[in-house]
Amino acid sequence: MARCLMALGLLLGSVTVAYAEDTGNIAGASGATCPDSKFFSGAMINNVCWKCFFPIKIMGIPVGGGQTPDDTAAPFCICPGRTMGIPSPGITLGYWQPRHLFEMVRQPWCSPVFGKALITKKAKLGVTGLARWGGYEPGGQQHHESEGSYYNWHWWAYPVNILLDSLIGSVCTGKGGYDIDIMYLSEIDPTWNDDELSFYTAPESKLFANPIAIAACAADAVASTVYKPIQLLFWCAGTWGHAYPLSGNVVDDDSPPRTTSLLTFRAINALHRRTLAKKSYGNSAVCRNMIEPIIPKQQYKLQTFYPMPEKRSNHWLGASTFEWGEWRNIPVKGEDYVIMSWEYTECCMTFW
Repeated sequence: MARCLMALGLLLGSVTVAYAEDTGNIAGASGATCPDSKFFSGAMINNVCWKCFFPIKIMGIPVGGGQTPDDTAAPFCICPGRTMGIPSPGITLGYWQPRHLFEMVRQPWCSPVFGKALITKKAKLGVTGLARWGGYEPGGQQHHESEGSYYNWHWWAYPVNILLDSLIGSVCTGKGGYDIDIMYLSEIDPTWNDDELSFYTAPESKLFANPIAIAACAADAVASTVYKPIQLLFWCAGTWGHAYPLSGNVVDDDSPPRTTSLLTFRAINALHRRTLAKKSYGNSAVCRNMIEPIIPKQQYKLQTFYPMPEKRSNHWLGASTFEWGEWRNIPVKGEDYVIMSWEYTECCMTFW
């Protein structure tokens, strides 16, 4: 949490200096334009895909149906133990858990989880311009200069996994969850609304802006839908589009489920680049989560949480929306999304 606050503070400070000439009111989302997902009225439990916790792998043996990443950890492990950190042998436990929520919203500061705007029209903030409006010009009504879609996003820690962590934490070390908390806000990230500025956080994007690299994404699109995403093609987001730039600007505007899924992919990618999201499985991460600047695509599955929840399944990054959710869109009322991020986690169940 401290690292998240530090990153947000640096971004906020840089934008404050850049746009210090104006400190007017913020015309954030009103109650009429900000939907309520009923998160605290039962959706937090009722909208979860409970069978998506499976399979659970113990010593490499799966329990229950479902898929796991290709490069999972070995059956046996050695990690700092629960007794004074003394190294201890153990067995590897792998499981899926609903770790985070991503709000994808059209109006800056709107929060379907809270059911209202985080900042109202009367609030004041010491930043202006793009930072204040999340990509729009002052006044909040001017559309982004390019055709297409633009969404802001908020990264939430999901509290239900605390119940799982309370059980796993008694035998595993180095892994833990969070209480419900807002961990990141794109409105104060100047790279999210500016493609050129985002290039400096992901300069490798220039290498993949060519026909050959784009054509290779066809293989990832098929694999993501019928099997699982191809990790080596990290610049591809399957059928959703291109992983770069790491910004909220999308040219196409014909499918809100696909657009918000692509932006969730980019948000996760950006969080890995900032070391806020980490790799949570594999031999290198079995003792503790490790920094991974390139998104480990097979670590994640997504589940639509709002407006029309996927209660019976989730899907790999890049999977075709025609299989799981092209119809999960309600015009006007349900065009803001809450997307649950499932993460595959492995830990070492030490003997002492």
